[in-house]
Parts: sequence; C-alpha cells; structure tokens
Amino acid sequence: MKYADLAAVARTLRRFPPAFRVVPEREAALLRLDSLFGEADSEIHPAMGRFYRARVDETLAEIEAYSGKTPRFWKLYSSGFIIKSGARTITVDVNGGCTPPCGRTCITLSLPQLRRIAELTDEYYVTHSHEDHISPIVCDALARRGKRMVMPAEAIRRWMVRGATPAEELRSRHTRAFLNFQGNLPCAMYLFTLANGRTVMVRGDIYHKEGFCACIDKVREWGQTVDYAFLTPYAEALVLFTDSELSLVLFTLGILFCFFLLQFSKVFLP
Repeated sequence: MKYADLAAVARTLRRFPPAFRVVPEREAALLRLDSLFGEADSEIHPAMGRFYRARVDETLAEIEAYSGKTPRFWKLYSSGFIIKSGARTITVDVNGGCTPPCGRTCITLSLPQLRRIAELTDEYYVTHSHEDHISPIVCDALARRGKRMVMPAEAIRRWMVRGATPAEELRSRHTRAFLNFQGNLPCAMYLFTLANGRTVMVRGDIYHKEGFCACIDKVREWGQTVDYAFLTPYAEALVLFTDSELSLVLFTLGILFCFFLLQFSKVFLP
C-alpha cells in the first residue's frame, strides 16, 4: 500500500536532518512525500494525519529541548514558522493544519499539540487573517497565558482575538511591522532582530512586485538589512510584474496570438 511508504520516509528524515547542502537521501524522501501529498484525496486519509501529527510531535520536542545560542528555525505546514533565539520563542502564522476548500481533512493538529505550541510560544505573530495563517485555538490559549500576540487589526476583528496588539500599533525594539496588502486584505511584513543581531523577514502572502518592493524599501528606511527571509513558494513569478505590467504582457501575447492565427489562416485555409 502506498501509504506504507510514510514510515520509511519518516525514518529517512530522522536519519538525514536538514542541511544547507543537498542530501540525496533526504531529497528522495521529500520527493516521495510530495507525491503522496499530491494523490487525490490524500488529505482525508488517516495515515497522512497520523504521519503529520507524529512529525509535529517530534518537531515540538526538538524546539522544547533546544537551548543553544544560535537561532534555529522550524517550518510547520502549511504557512507556519517557529524561531527560537536565546530565551525567546517566536511563532509566526501557525494554524491548525491543512485548510482545503472542501473543509475535509485529516491533516490537522490535535488540541494538545495546539496548546503545547501556545505553551512554548513567547510571541505570536500573524501576517493576515486567512485561516491557513492563524489558529483561533492557539490565540485563545495564548490569551489565557497573557502572552504577546500581534496581527493586523482586521484579523483581530475577524477572529475576535482577545488581548492582541494591532500590527499597525506595534512598537518594539526587536520587532518591526509594516502593513501592506494581499489584494484588498491587510497583510503585515515583520522584521525580527534575533539575539545574535541577525534579522529575519516574514512577508506572509505579499507576492506582487509593488508590495514586495515596498517591504524592501521600508527595511531600508528603517536602516536595516535582511539576513534571512521566509518566502513561500506560491505565485513567486508574480513578483516579476506589477498588475499593470502583467496586463500589458497578456494583452501583447493576445495580439501576437491573433496575428499568428491570421497568418495561419492565410497559408493553410482556402
């Protein structure tokens, strides 16, 4: 059975941890995992859910145990990041798991896992209000613990989050926020300064050239540089064009298509 491969994938990922160089064994395991996630209806298969939660348990145990001076980063499906820097643990855009349009999925975090994330988190940042970037359960758990939460005011209103600071009002010496948009939705870019002085930029779903360049301009205005950037893989090509430039490209391609179609009809049609 194809999902039996998950056990072998897990063993390989434990044996070959993340590294800057390409590790063929790890790359092969990740490609196999990609193919399983790409199977139709894989998100509703119980084996995928068990695999996901087991990997998250291992990740949370690693975060809790780590006490080194060098900052470490962890990536959680699908949009979440956890940064541990000295005594400070920063959680960004962690949600409850897979959020398919149909709402049917087994790839979800358990309630104990969500509460465990809230327990180890010192500061929780949300870039925007889409449900793949926020967990109301984590927000509630953090609020009960009196921990810091920062997100755009629109996200606070939409999810009725108690005790959160609007990103628009953030004043912090080690974290800066800049509000931009994903379409018409407010989306925050955060720049974190870590214990070793390095900076990390998280931009959520700010993809288009205007928004991305505005973020970089704001970093320059702050007199900062970006040492690390968390960039999601979706729609990266759109950064190459503004909306108006993209429209012009599509219009030009349409004209060329009509021109070649006309030439084709002259040559091949009576």
